[in-house]
Amino acid sequence: MTEKRHLTAEDLSNVWKDNNNTCASGLKLDFVEHLLKQHLSQEWIDAKQRVIQIMKLDQFDNSQEIKILDIGCGLGIDLILVAEEAIRLGKTISIVGLDQNSTLIEEAKKLYESKKDSLTSNVSIKIIRGDILQMEFDDETFDIVRSDNTLLHVDLSKALMEIKRVLKVNGRLIALESGGGDIYSSDEIMIKTYDSVLPSRRDGGTAIRLQFMLPKMNFDIKDLNPIVFLQSGHFLASQDKDWMKIRGMGDILVTKGALTKDESKDFQRRYIEACETNQILAAFIMFIIEAAKRK
Repeated sequence: MTEKRHLTAEDLSNVWKDNNNTCASGLKLDFVEHLLKQHLSQEWIDAKQRVIQIMKLDQFDNSQEIKILDIGCGLGIDLILVAEEAIRLGKTISIVGLDQNSTLIEEAKKLYESKKDSLTSNVSIKIIRGDILQMEFDDETFDIVRSDNTLLHVDLSKALMEIKRVLKVNGRLIALESGGGDIYSSDEIMIKTYDSVLPSRRDGGTAIRLQFMLPKMNFDIKDLNPIVFLQSGHFLASQDKDWMKIRGMGDILVTKGALTKDESKDFQRRYIEACETNQILAAFIMFIIEAAKRK
């Protein structure tokens, strides 16, 4: 294989933007299916419950309306989880779900419509489409900003500036983001290809970058909560219906000039075979970072 350029995080994240969820080649990706499968994973269920606990809604005064922003709200599942926790605690909350992808916004609205009759009057949920980097909210609006696996898809510095702007003083960012991790396989050729074209993971991932960036941007990091994820090849296969994700990856690799069509096909074939024979392992760490905005 000839020397190829590495893709950037932006190359991979652009497909999530509001472009009909379609790669440049015309291959359509089903993000709804992908996110639904992700949320069924026990590791993700446990992580989401820990995020709810770290939000510490019980520490707010009962007379206060807690204002929460969920950036990259996706299917809206987390909006409902937070609402249910507020109801359990008898808290009054106003939640805004923000996402740039219109398909996911419509799905979130459908979920809310199906659940709203079970919500109490002390819970308000609003779901809107918008850009995380240019949010149309007033300064110091929110008590909590949540980000679940969202900040890796955007310019991190710009996103943090906007988050800081819309947070109240002492308001908290609670971010579930990926730290260090990698995939491992007995297929050395596939791994060599993977390492040669995908974004370098030397910076440790979004969560590690946040730990260095937040203190410089007037945040105090209150806590770091690491969660280890180990995913077998069979599990990875179960998360990728009809191999749409790896096919989408292959399309991007070709479109961006990282691999030729033949190299991309070989990479996809090897990855799929490694999953089906359980000769691959994904190992990574997620961090739940709690950080408070200083005065």
